[in-house]
Amino acid sequence: MEIGLAVGGAFLSSALNVLFERLAPQGELLKIFQRGKHDVGLLKKLRLTLLGLQAVLSDAENKQTSNRYVNQWLNELRDAVDSAENLMEEINYEVLRVKVEGQHQNHAEVSNQQVSGLNLCLSDGFFVNIKEKLEGTTKTLEELEKQIGRLGLKEYLASGKQETRVPSTSLVNDSDIFGRQNEIEFLVDSLLSVDADGKTYSVIPIVGMAGVGKTTLAKAVYNNEKVKDHFNLTAWFCVSEPYDASRITKGLLEEIGSSNLMLDNNFNQLQIKLKESLKGKKFLIVLDDVWNDNYLEWVELINPFAQGEIGSKIIVTTRKKSVAMTMGNEQISMDTLSSDVSWSLFERHAFDNMDPKEHLGHVEVGKQIAAKCKGLPLALKTIAGLLRSKSEIEEWRRILTSEIWELPDNGILPTLMLSYNDLPVHLKQCFSYCAIFPKDYPFNKEQVIQLWIANGLVQRLQKDKIIEDSGNQYFLELRSRSLFERVPSSFQGGTEKFLMHDLVNDLAQVTSSRLCINLEDNKGSDMVGRCRHLSYSGGYNGDFEKLKPLYKLEQLRTLLPINDNYHLLGINPLPK
Repeated sequence: MEIGLAVGGAFLSSALNVLFERLAPQGELLKIFQRGKHDVGLLKKLRLTLLGLQAVLSDAENKQTSNRYVNQWLNELRDAVDSAENLMEEINYEVLRVKVEGQHQNHAEVSNQQVSGLNLCLSDGFFVNIKEKLEGTTKTLEELEKQIGRLGLKEYLASGKQETRVPSTSLVNDSDIFGRQNEIEFLVDSLLSVDADGKTYSVIPIVGMAGVGKTTLAKAVYNNEKVKDHFNLTAWFCVSEPYDASRITKGLLEEIGSSNLMLDNNFNQLQIKLKESLKGKKFLIVLDDVWNDNYLEWVELINPFAQGEIGSKIIVTTRKKSVAMTMGNEQISMDTLSSDVSWSLFERHAFDNMDPKEHLGHVEVGKQIAAKCKGLPLALKTIAGLLRSKSEIEEWRRILTSEIWELPDNGILPTLMLSYNDLPVHLKQCFSYCAIFPKDYPFNKEQVIQLWIANGLVQRLQKDKIIEDSGNQYFLELRSRSLFERVPSSFQGGTEKFLMHDLVNDLAQVTSSRLCINLEDNKGSDMVGRCRHLSYSGGYNGDFEKLKPLYKLEQLRTLLPINDNYHLLGINPLPK
């Protein structure tokens, strides 16, 4: 898998944070060792070793796709960290066992202080066993730490987001636009109308997931003859990341055709120049691929726009609902294409070199491939483009049975990966965890939040708030970024449920390094042996024979049963 982007590190980072919490100098674990008069130096050594490894983790994640030795090092680090986690769990279990047995011995009349004392009375035999395991795990981690220099890994502090998207242009091929006539007509009408509030300009955000056609819609109206005749001045600029107000202002000036741009990056002078260029003119500006939802930075950027004539418009395309809300205007939400329109778009690109009527076998397979794309224009065009040069039907069938990330030279996952890269670490791990759900699985928000909490992926944002509130904020943020989509009400059965588009589910599989999987989707795969979080289909009377091999999975953290009929029924509550 060559996508040139670091993946799979969110869970490792989360596991390290959990270990640091348990190995804290004033933590309960060290107190247990101290009061039992056992060597605490080993725990301190483990913590310092983990700190050294964490310092280069980001650099390793960035290099793993281009350096197979770094990739192997990361895999070994994951295994070693898992072993350390298992040891912590083993200690926690022993503490709990002693506490429970102590309560029974005292007929549940032991005071809290006495129970706490019981926690410390762990047997010498247990400590000997744990010490041996700790020494082995620490030695492994120390060996990995020694390899840091040889692998060229360094402490890495992200200096900003890196742009990985090819900048868009305003040019459009009308024959390439399918199924968007209603959106085009609505947007053209909005551009030609004057707002009742009398403001100089208004902002129209176009929101949707990666590859759904936001930029294509903006191009279609930008090049509409009525629109071009209506405005005195038009400008197109692809913003992307990293956000830079000076770069955007300068780019707009270049689009307008302003001369004398020997202003370098003097933001003040650039803004003054833009203000003069827009004064008294009815303008249309398209800001494509906007990610920054910082309100103050947005207000600063658009100051010159107030000099335009009443009726001026700004179109903003974004994957994030928070960006649209920052603009403070009603948004256009882009949905995926219908199955009929999807096939028309796919046929247009895949059968350019052959007549569909003479290749009915190709048509049959092609329709299955188009259905697999679930209405996403980017995927339809990309895969159809791969097939247009393949005349053998076996090659088409091979594409049909391949996973998206296995296809050669395609830009689907890298485009989707931009959405993942923009997430903060705590949301990356929560999103990646959702790879545990099979495709088309309608999940319940409350269930997902409880699973995140149970796996230590949610942190309380404020001391006076319950942890579920934090989980709810996490969920809403992922939904606002178009990674979760609400199931239409006709399929909900009275309970609000959500889905991930199939390609977003594929993205989660990749970003989790296949550590979160569904058993039925991975039958016979070696992924089952290395997974950490596993779901299985079975309902209430499921076949449990398939679960027997799982007892060997020492690293398994989640075993989640889901209803066999989820395609129709959604999630049913587990029996109490």
